[in-house]
Amino acid sequence: MRVENKKKNRLLLVLAGIIGTVFIGLLVFAIWDYIVSGKSVVRLGDYRSLSYTSTERDSAGSQVVEELVKRSTFGGQVKRNGESLYAESMRVYEDNANYLGITLSEYLKVYYGAYEEDFRKKVKESANLVAREEAVLDAVADREKIVLSETQFEHLLLVYMESVGYTERQLFLRDYNEKELRIRMRRDITTDYLLTISKGPALED
Repeated sequence: MRVENKKKNRLLLVLAGIIGTVFIGLLVFAIWDYIVSGKSVVRLGDYRSLSYTSTERDSAGSQVVEELVKRSTFGGQVKRNGESLYAESMRVYEDNANYLGITLSEYLKVYYGAYEEDFRKKVKESANLVAREEAVLDAVADREKIVLSETQFEHLLLVYMESVGYTERQLFLRDYNEKELRIRMRRDITTDYLLTISKGPALED
């Protein structure tokens, strides 16, 4: 009887060891998969069933991207990107305050009618949202192999120039980084792609 119990105990220990090893292995793989792969940036939700309600293209685009953000989950890199965007945004306000020779709190109160704590909170929320929007658009573009063609680049360049009052291409590219422009343009055409596969009313031209 004792011999049988010892055998059972040994079998249980062996099984427990196997289960523990498998569990640890799966855990290590999950961590590796999350850190090393693109999933450390964003795990996309289903973007083939997005919808919008507006007939205005920019508003419809904002709706589908916002909806995709809500469906997706994000890794630490997106959080770091949000923190970086927040710091960059606040630096602009701080520089403006320093230029005027007043404190940041005074600057925000005079020019925005806001308390610094509340203002910082809103800027941080906005920065985190932008980081998430950029992450899902880049992820969709990568998955769908969306590439910005030179024709698209030249067309959007004229659109961008007009939106900020530039008439000379050379001056615009001097003041705006071309690499960053191309990244932004790729996100724009990715938004257009999402609109083509989403359900909604006909969009205005």
